[in-house]
Amino acid sequence: MRESSRAEALRPSAAMLAAQAAKAAAKDDALSGAGLPDDPKLFERAMRNVKKVETPARATHVPPKAETAAPREPTLAQAMRRAHALGEQGARADGGVSDDSDITRFLSENGTAFVRHDAAPDTARNLRRGTWRTGAELDLHGLRVEQARHALFSFLDECLEFGIRCVRVVHGKGLSSLDMEPVLKDKVRTWLVQKPEVMAFAESEERHGGAGALLVLLKLVEDVKR
Repeated sequence: MRESSRAEALRPSAAMLAAQAAKAAAKDDALSGAGLPDDPKLFERAMRNVKKVETPARATHVPPKAETAAPREPTLAQAMRRAHALGEQGARADGGVSDDSDITRFLSENGTAFVRHDAAPDTARNLRRGTWRTGAELDLHGLRVEQARHALFSFLDECLEFGIRCVRVVHGKGLSSLDMEPVLKDKVRTWLVQKPEVMAFAESEERHGGAGALLVLLKLVEDVKR
């Protein structure tokens, strides 16, 4: 009887078993995350193995600053074109040039050639032989004297700017003029002698215009743009 009573006392009651089952269920819920979803300790346990990933440093590409070239002074021809485009009255290329200067003493070969004093004496002959290749040509047919003068000096300035040394100027033989006199023929020679950059000129061969055209040799300056 005493042993039976002792066994009864040691046997867990139904209430105790229910309490133990409840604790086990609560423990399972805490480990599985099913219970107490707003428990901050549960979040801490879930995040305890998370490590912060360091962002690798990135090199920032900074493009080099472009070097600004110092502005260059415009050439005479460029300045004249700009002035013309803006409607400005700039200095004319043929400014100060005379139409009636006596250049007879400067001409050679019966007035068909000219060689400046600091050029080789055979320069005119070499021009006719084609020693220098003709790089540009100007045709003055149909122009009045003032138009032809301005066109000629503007043309020569352009050639100097671009490094063209030998040019051909077609002035015509005067066959279409009213009195059959070659007005521009003598004028062109007079103008060319007054241009310091003209080293020499010579009448073209017949197949290249003969008495109606001149081959002109220019002296290039150091700051000519090529």
